[in-house]
Amino acid sequence: MKNLITNFESFLKSELIYSDPTNLYQPVKYILESGGKRLRPLITMNICDILSNDSIKALPASASLEIFHNFTLAHDDIMDNSLMRRGRETLHSKWNINTGILSGDVMLIISYEFLKKYDDLIYIELSKQLIETSRLLCEGQQYDIDFSSQDIVAEDKYFKMIQNKTAELIACSYKFGGIVSNTKDINKQILYEIGLNLGIAFQLEDDLLDCFGDEKKFGKRIGGDIIEKKKTLLYINTIQNLSKNQRIEFEKTFYSDELNEKSKINLIKNFYQDSGSVDYLKQKVKEYSDKASYNISQLDLDTDKKNQILNFSRNLLDRQI
Repeated sequence: MKNLITNFESFLKSELIYSDPTNLYQPVKYILESGGKRLRPLITMNICDILSNDSIKALPASASLEIFHNFTLAHDDIMDNSLMRRGRETLHSKWNINTGILSGDVMLIISYEFLKKYDDLIYIELSKQLIETSRLLCEGQQYDIDFSSQDIVAEDKYFKMIQNKTAELIACSYKFGGIVSNTKDINKQILYEIGLNLGIAFQLEDDLLDCFGDEKKFGKRIGGDIIEKKKTLLYINTIQNLSKNQRIEFEKTFYSDELNEKSKINLIKNFYQDSGSVDYLKQKVKEYSDKASYNISQLDLDTDKKNQILNFSRNLLDRQI
């Protein structure tokens, strides 16, 4: 995996040739050089490597996904008024909102330009998938925005939101690996379904880690979702499981701006645990992980390749809830 990431970083640095005007492209390079897990390019490169024993041909598709992902982060940070990401100033807080919007826009365009490095048939197939993913991601972001003004969020709507906002891009990453490796059409579709189920499990696991993870391993402060009053599945399930009086107390605590952050986080975490919501989320993570494992078993590949994809996919969720 380290070799794949090293190759990817070298490729991205050498191929991102745009520099003028400086105030457009310097912010692009700033956000792309700010680290991150490189999860999406790693998925595409590894799937391509397993299927064709050649990860190099996945580099342009992987770069496209990472640039696209960072475009979404740049615009998300503006909408969320976030000042920090990955321990550094967000793009719009370091420059300004206009720069954040325009540099985000050009990242979206560059992400499609990288796909032009492929032959026409592959380019068309990759572009069609990324276009669909782009639209669905915007839908997911709108659901997330809508939730902030709603006291009650339906569980099925929440799953729709995380599917579109998070899982669709992971599904696209799996399918990109299948497309550039020229695997069978049936495998491309199954790879997409693997990524979709894993992406949902990954986001649910993220919700748990945000409250109950190890801050050093998780890479973010614990309790951020609580402080930002995000209505994750922990919140939704807790509301469903509380009595009327408990619910009044929970909502009073959840929406309070007077409690200090540490006290508020601990109180809400107790509600999440006592209501059974933590166990419920762990069950859901396993449910979607098991769906992905079943999808892998349906791939038209030899057993060794299936096992490689299975082991890699399981490792994506091995983050110690």
